[in-house]
Amino acid sequence: SRAFPGWTAEEIHAALNEPALSARTSAVLERVGNVLGAREGTGPDQDPLLRSQRRRGIELGFEQARAEERARLCRLAALKFDADTARRLAVLLEHAESERLEQAGLGIVECGTGAELLDRVAGRDG
Repeated sequence: SRAFPGWTAEEIHAALNEPALSARTSAVLERVGNVLGAREGTGPDQDPLLRSQRRRGIELGFEQARAEERARLCRLAALKFDADTARRLAVLLEHAESERLEQAGLGIVECGTGAELLDRVAGRDG
């Protein structure tokens, strides 16, 4: 139909009879939404709620990636130095952004001791 281009009567019937939204129906609705958006020249970012949810999803993805990177760096520090250095590094990197994490990774490679690494990450390397 013109109202819901590409959404067949069979798919509509199946969607209306589902107790919960299935992956198949969700995919159909996304497809129909994309067609409607292309036709009208709009997209999800025109909707304030969807825009904020998308932004929050992206932020959560970055937060998760940084948490995983912090864990990897601490494992590497434990392997190269010792468990105490890794624990102390975890505290220093608790809220670190990507650039600081990269600097810590370079420190693990370049520093000769755990104390040297911790001083560098804490900004005490002179």
